[in-house]
Amino acid sequence: MSQNTVSVQLSIDEAKRVKDVLLSFGWKDADINNEYIALRMKSEEGSVVTLYTSRKIVFQGKEDFTDIVQAIRGGSNVDFVSHIGVDEVGKGDYFGPLVVVACFVDEEFYKKVKALGVGDSKKFSDSRILKMYEEMKEYPYYYPSIVSPEEYNRLIKETGNVAILLAKQHSKVIEIALEDLKRKKKECKKVVIDQFSSKQNRVRDELGTLGKGVEFEQYHKGESDIAVACASVFARAIFLEEMQKMSDSYYFSFPKGASNVIPSAKEFLAKHGMDELSKVAKVSFKTTQSILK
Repeated sequence: MSQNTVSVQLSIDEAKRVKDVLLSFGWKDADINNEYIALRMKSEEGSVVTLYTSRKIVFQGKEDFTDIVQAIRGGSNVDFVSHIGVDEVGKGDYFGPLVVVACFVDEEFYKKVKALGVGDSKKFSDSRILKMYEEMKEYPYYYPSIVSPEEYNRLIKETGNVAILLAKQHSKVIEIALEDLKRKKKECKKVVIDQFSSKQNRVRDELGTLGKGVEFEQYHKGESDIAVACASVFARAIFLEEMQKMSDSYYFSFPKGASNVIPSAKEFLAKHGMDELSKVAKVSFKTTQSILK
């Protein structure tokens, strides 16, 4: 991403919450060398933000500052409607589970996560995700499904298709969420998912009676929806926790992703064998063919 500069004139109230918002995003204080500067902070990625005494704020760096600006400006929730968002993490990772989460966001939680700067988990570092998770995990209305690598391998053999497996897992957490919300008398009339298949009705066709009774939306870059973004953060944090459990169990450092895993996978295979590899890796990936050469 090229150098990005964003300049915004803030109100008094917005200027007052700048530091707290930036701290929640993991930014740290930087030196001030100008009497007209009220605050200067730096991000982990090296971006710099400067708040002037005139309440003008300037962001400079290679990051997308949209979520931070929205958090500082507060965001209006006048038109906000409580709903469920669903997202998954791990489908592209050779090692580790597939994690699918449905998250119901009501008006109160909406205010909290907007202040935290919640957004698409792929935009944040692991440490940032885990920090947000600590602030969010006591919330009672998120519903995870953790598909272990061993279970993933079995389900792929049964379905023969990743999209079908994802659709079944999405529908599973949606139904669980709707059942719980109905039991607790929480109204939910809409579900939003991040589209993962070209077949528009793939998830909807898997839903039961409750799921088919709500408005259903899916679109690319669904994390722009706050409930999907929350689901994304929950799913990523849970994935990271599960990866750590695997590492602790095998005394082995498992890399994330799928492009640079072959050396580690070959090392693991040599130490533990194919049966154990199928317990920690999605062996249906073409990566396995390269590992076995």
